[in-house]
Amino acid sequence: MTDMPIYMHFLYATIATVGFSVFFNIPKSALIPAGLTGGIGWGFYYYLINTTNNDILSNFLAAALVALISEVLARKLKYPAILFVIPGIIPLVPGLGMYNTMLYLVQSNYELAISKGANVLFVGGAISLGILVITSLARTLSIVSLAKMHKNK
Repeated sequence: MTDMPIYMHFLYATIATVGFSVFFNIPKSALIPAGLTGGIGWGFYYYLINTTNNDILSNFLAAALVALISEVLARKLKYPAILFVIPGIIPLVPGLGMYNTMLYLVQSNYELAISKGANVLFVGGAISLGILVITSLARTLSIVSLAKMHKNK
C-alpha cells in the first residue's frame, strides 16, 4: 500500500464511489451516502490489511461492513440496498490482481498467473460472502419482524 494517511484513502475512495454511482444512474439524493459507503468500506479495508496482513479476511469484513451500511441506508432513505452495495464494493474489487493474472498469462509465467489468479478468486469470493451474510441476515430479521407483526394482529 501507499504511505498516504488513511483519511486520504477515505477521501479518494469516496470520490471514486460517487463517480461510479453517477455512472450507475443512482438518484442524486443517494450519491453522497453511496460515496460515503464506499469510502468507509475502503478505509476499513485499509486499516485491516495494515493490521492483519490478510487480504481475504480484510475484504470479507470490509464487504460485510459495506453491506451493513447499505442495509441501514436503504431503510433510512427508502431506496433499495443494491443502490449502495454495488458502488460501495467498487473500491474493494481486486482489479490490479486481475490485470496481473492476465499479464502473467500473456508472458507465459503460469506459476505466478495461477498464484495471483487463485488469490483474486478468493478475494472475490470473500467480497461476495461478506455481502451475502449481511444481506441474508437482514432479510431474515425482516421476515421475523413481519411475522411477529402479523401474529400480534
